[in-house]
Amino acid sequence: GGARGRGRIFGPAGSLALHRQANMAATRFPDRPRAAAARSMLRCTQGLFLALLLAQTQPAAGSVNIDGGRSQLPGMKQDMFDRAQREKGKPGARMGKGPPDCPKSDKMSPFFGLAFVGKEMFIKMNSSDEQCTRLLTIGGANYTVLANASRTCGPAGEWKKRIAEELSAVFFQAGLDWVKNENDTIEIVTEDGTFEIPVDEARYAGMSACWARGCGCEQAQNPAGKAILLTCLAIAVGGLFFDSLKMTWKKFKGEKPPKHVQCKKVHRLEEVKLASRHLCDVCGKSGTCYACTSGCPYDMCKVCYKEAKKKLKTELQEWYEKHPEDKAKDEEKKKEKKKKGEKDGSDDDADTKESKADSEAESTSKAESESGKAESGKEDAESGKETAESESGKAESGKEEAESGKEVESKEEEDEEDGAKES
Repeated sequence: GGARGRGRIFGPAGSLALHRQANMAATRFPDRPRAAAARSMLRCTQGLFLALLLAQTQPAAGSVNIDGGRSQLPGMKQDMFDRAQREKGKPGARMGKGPPDCPKSDKMSPFFGLAFVGKEMFIKMNSSDEQCTRLLTIGGANYTVLANASRTCGPAGEWKKRIAEELSAVFFQAGLDWVKNENDTIEIVTEDGTFEIPVDEARYAGMSACWARGCGCEQAQNPAGKAILLTCLAIAVGGLFFDSLKMTWKKFKGEKPPKHVQCKKVHRLEEVKLASRHLCDVCGKSGTCYACTSGCPYDMCKVCYKEAKKKLKTELQEWYEKHPEDKAKDEEKKKEKKKKGEKDGSDDDADTKESKADSEAESTSKAESESGKAESGKEDAESGKETAESESGKAESGKEEAESGKEVESKEEEDEEDGAKES
């Protein structure tokens, strides 16, 4: 097929085009067996998969060979980009922008002792030396040359370590001549003069063990800094000992409970306006009336505050029973504050006000109940009087009836006597 056929195969409707071609072949050639149509369809499918495979592999090859592989031909020049591309896939290639690794050191040194003080080096050339002398040059290199050469390789923060323990690598990086064999001498210039000192492994072993601490050089000692560090250590140990002693004393003797309710940071709680949107930190209900005086996000509702205050009162009362001297001291403090006209820092005033209000309410309720009882007694007395009066009235009416009956009887007797007399 031409470009149009290829476009249909590689288009998004490639499978639909294959089915259409197969149907057209079957309709055009009805006499051709179905096996031929299946073979043509299979060939088209194979061509489709081959084209897709080539399309996937071609960009990958282009990413590897930017110039089509011409730079890899013999006699062709390669630039830094070609070398970087070639070294990218090799194992062990160094990644990052840091300096390269330093060459291996021969583990030899001309110094018995070494100390860094500012931008200067102090050395001991023999084991019998008690004092260190300032180094001017070694092998023709001063301190600045050694420091710059040490920074060209290896980790950036270990350049002093390389000068002390890998001096041969530093000389190699600086392009200077180093000794070829052990016990060969090297020229060292100090404040005391010029010396030819042998280089061996024994000096290296002694120097590598002490250079980080100054190797006993007076110039590296810092008495002021040492005194400051020892003072800080003493303060830390003293604080730790004091805190441990305080905790032990509280554990055995106990701690006096506070007079007022406190938050978790030992700040006093005070009564505030009702905050309907705030949640109580004890029960979790909305609507709090007490908050921390220091601004801590700690709130309590009225019910939880009363329970906490009641618990503190019981604990404080138990403490006073065990320690009556504390109770006497607190009472004396209260008296002094009252004399001065100051308010007590505890919640006792509020509690006394609440207790007074409660007692007044109770007294009023008792008075009302007593007055009610008195009124009921009066009513009973009045009702008793009324009953007595009614009973007395009844008695009088009875007397009157009896007297009237007696009069009637006397009249009847008189009538009978008169009738008898007449007869």
